Amino acid sequence: MMLKKVFAGFAFALAMGVSTSLASQSCCVKARAKGKECDHECCIKAHKEHKLCEKCQKDANNCCDKAIAQGKDCPHSCCKEAAKEHKICEKCNKPEEKKGK
Repeated sequence: MMLKKVFAGFAFALAMGVSTSLASQSCCVKARAKGKECDHECCIKAHKEHKLCEKCQKDANNCCDKAIAQGKDCPHSCCKEAAKEHKICEKCNKPEEKKGK
């Protein structure tokens, strides 16, 4: 019985870790913060069609990725302030989880 609880807890923790890692900063957001455009062929092709790259932009609700796909700047004031400083808005684009502390 105790082993089932331990396994269930481990499975839950693993699932939570995977879900947070999928919602990390995309390559397009990182490139935009550096003042560049993403150079991945998959992203370039998707953005020409004003779509999100399904491979790289995993969070379909991310405001910055949506704006990049449309060829615009994100309308949120927090994202605009971060862009002025060539940074990524960490409120809207959660940083990647560090693995193996």
